[in-house]
Amino acid sequence: MRFRRHQEAAQAGTRRLVALFALVVVGLVVVVNVALLGAYRLTVPWSQGLPRWFFETNTALVLLYVLGGCAVESMRLREGGAHVARLAGAREAGATDPLERRLVNVVAEMAIAANTKPPAAWVLPREDAINAFAAGWTADDAVVAVTRGALERLDRAELQGVVGHEISHLVHGDTALNMRLIGMVWGLRLLFDLGRGLTAPDARGRRHVGVLFGVALMAVGALGWLAGRGLQAAVSRQREFLADASAVKYTRQVAGLGGALRKIAEQQRTRGDRLAACTGTLAHLFLVSSSLGAWWATHPPLAERIRRLYGRPMPELRADALPPPSDVEPALPIAALAPTAAARRPTAVAPEAARHDPLQRCGLAPPAVQRQTREAEALQRIALWQGPGEIRAALLALLRPPAADDAAPWQALAAPRVAAMRADLDALAPTARLATLDRLARRAAGWPAAARQALLGETKAAATTPAAALRWLLLRKRVRGVALGFAAPGARNALADRADDLVVATAVLADALGVDSRAADAWARRARHALRVLDRPLPPLRPPRAWRAFARLQRVAGLQRPLPVREWVAAWAADPDLAASDTAAATLLAAAWLLEAPLPPALAARVDVARE
Repeated sequence: MRFRRHQEAAQAGTRRLVALFALVVVGLVVVVNVALLGAYRLTVPWSQGLPRWFFETNTALVLLYVLGGCAVESMRLREGGAHVARLAGAREAGATDPLERRLVNVVAEMAIAANTKPPAAWVLPREDAINAFAAGWTADDAVVAVTRGALERLDRAELQGVVGHEISHLVHGDTALNMRLIGMVWGLRLLFDLGRGLTAPDARGRRHVGVLFGVALMAVGALGWLAGRGLQAAVSRQREFLADASAVKYTRQVAGLGGALRKIAEQQRTRGDRLAACTGTLAHLFLVSSSLGAWWATHPPLAERIRRLYGRPMPELRADALPPPSDVEPALPIAALAPTAAARRPTAVAPEAARHDPLQRCGLAPPAVQRQTREAEALQRIALWQGPGEIRAALLALLRPPAADDAAPWQALAAPRVAAMRADLDALAPTARLATLDRLARRAAGWPAAARQALLGETKAAATTPAAALRWLLLRKRVRGVALGFAAPGARNALADRADDLVVATAVLADALGVDSRAADAWARRARHALRVLDRPLPPLRPPRAWRAFARLQRVAGLQRPLPVREWVAAWAADPDLAASDTAAATLLAAAWLLEAPLPPALAARVDVARE
């Protein structure tokens, strides 16, 4: 499946369908005016003209019912995703059940992969079918709910695919869009209900003269409601294909979501569509739903979704319950990397509490606690740096080693300000320095084009070592703000054809690990052996060569880019002394961010940084 092409096609198709929905409303206004004009002529044939404000009143009536229906339906969901989850019979995932703890961890992992705030994890405890849904207006009130059957019948990779699919709906705004579309369709139905009320007989069985107006409104309302439902279903179907492609992008594999859909296909065949667990107004929110016909089905056929994922038809998989996890599911440290997680993550000693601690004031606290406190306070001050001069000077300083005494980046700032900023940067550990560079570079991405180009040229001139070149590549990536493409492996982007680039990149990382040459050489040998490039000669290392090697690795197929990161981290974790180095951890973290690869567990357990 060419996922990038399908993502772009789904987004463009959705815009067209939403525009068509707006045209349906406009057309409905026109048809209602024409129908009511005909009904008026038939009811009052002797009239020479039309009542005053006839067309204006009809138009206002249509818009009142359509927009009023939208408002009423939206008010039902105004409390956000948690309210929708409770309506569906869900509850928040608990901390005592290993399966539910695994769900919480998977939600955090997929949120990190999607670079979004982790939604709350909920469970539908009484549903045995494999299904899930996402709901919420914004990231702050979003939830992902999964059925108990999915927790018991899906392995971890399949659960990641399902959760990644639902988080894609949140990232792309699908849930908010679908809620609004429900309101529009409900408003169209209200016109039909108004017409039915006008045609209803009174207590004596008599019908009043407005029956023709009622028939006209019923006919127009029914046609408009059917057209609206068809467009709503079409929008939802396009979004499902987009979410399927995004789930593969987040998980870096097809078998996760593909396996879950194949198990759902087996359940629906053997136990019927009732297993869809999603009828009524919430049907479009679920991973799968029962079909109401080709025109009004809110989801594409399962067979078509599976074929697009694998590129060919695939057999069903048995959806038997799997054995429970043999060990206790941990709370993954990787959750701390989620955006905005810094506000929720406690530090070793809160800065405010430290100021009131007599041991801290007297300098008698343990050195590690003192360092963590200084770093936390420095990060709070760095978060306030917004001026172009401050950001430029800080980025130039962060490209150099922490101990470098170079006054060049600070020449444009006042001396007291320079001293304060340098003190804050000196208080940061290597991983925090890298996260600060990443954060400030993202802020610089909003500068005018000329200012961004000047910044990149100035910082590139300062990147004179392989270690600085690695950090500069990450800076350039953030300033340009361009995400890597997600292409399937092919003749020009396979990792097997990048042996020379792997050798150069491994050598650059070895130089940037910040350890003695013997340990760095041992690490490089282990990594090159795992990557099967041990027999390749090492070319001269210069920054341009390092830039080109990492640039070419960024163009490798999306499913293969995490492989070098995995082997680099495995070689690093094999040496306990090397694994204890903060500088080495920061170097590998930069490589993972540069290649947009998920952090392997060994590295995720060592780093604790926050990103904007």
